[in-house]
Amino acid sequence: MIINIIDGRKEKKFDDSIKVLIDVFRSTTTLPLMLYRKAEYIMPVRTITETRRLKEKNHEYVTSGERYGIRIPGFNYDNSPYAILNSDLSNKIVLFTSTNGIKVLYKIMNYPGKIYISSFINFNATYNAIKNYNKISLIVSNRPDGKSDEDYIYADMLENKLKGYDIDIDEYKNRIRNSHGSKRLKIMGASRDIEASLNVDMYNYPVIFSDGKIIAEK
Repeated sequence: MIINIIDGRKEKKFDDSIKVLIDVFRSTTTLPLMLYRKAEYIMPVRTITETRRLKEKNHEYVTSGERYGIRIPGFNYDNSPYAILNSDLSNKIVLFTSTNGIKVLYKIMNYPGKIYISSFINFNATYNAIKNYNKISLIVSNRPDGKSDEDYIYADMLENKLKGYDIDIDEYKNRIRNSHGSKRLKIMGASRDIEASLNVDMYNYPVIFSDGKIIAEK
């Protein structure tokens, strides 16, 4: 098995490997939680303008997203796992845009290879879905202003699990609690999203991007 951890913001070309998109704080946690809260599916959207245009055409759509951690005016939700965890999205179609995770998703979506969306929320579901593939890319989203150490910690945990090593999930969770990314969320006033992002295996399905939608792979 070949496993590569790739900086999704800096990398310009991608191969045909199975891809796992990682943005623990917060996109790849928020997205599985939306499905856990019964959303029908999520449409990732590149821009705020396009999201608003789609909403104008389909008033029943729910809008969710942020730019540089700030909720977009007029949107139903931002990119908060804590908020989604306490919301009812039953049968809703969600339009989702974000600064990091969706930006990277748009970079990789036109390359061959299935794309998984992963975080602690669906850790073992992701592992079980990809464990028999020969070539896997763990793609961390990072941020415009630097490295997202929490994403690399998660990628390291998943890589070690795939290689057959025993892992202590609580140890990895504590490393993330003490990460720069965690400190950044606290400064942003989003400290509740830290623990909401560390709920292990809350959602029992792998999550994939397929035909323009983010859905559960059942």
